Amino acid sequence: MITHFKDIRAPLFVLQGDNDTRIPKEESGRLADILKKQGNVVDAVFHPEEGRGFDKLENWIDSARRLAAWFDRYLKYAPAAPAASK
Repeated sequence: MITHFKDIRAPLFVLQGDNDTRIPKEESGRLADILKKQGNVVDAVFHPEEGRGFDKLENWIDSARRLAAWFDRYLKYAPAAPAASK
């Protein structure tokens, strides 16, 4: 899989708990580091003392704010062009 990292062009947002048992932080961090070295846009946030999901309210709020900002910056649609007049 690492051989295909060079093909990734889209911005990447990693949001995860430090103690995620399915995808270790080290693997996510390694992916983020490789993509950053390639010049990709990467933002990685790891919440301490959290696992696969978030239990702490402050982490839920922080995650929601970060995710909304990320979507606003990278996934927001451009306004439609005005219709040509006849």
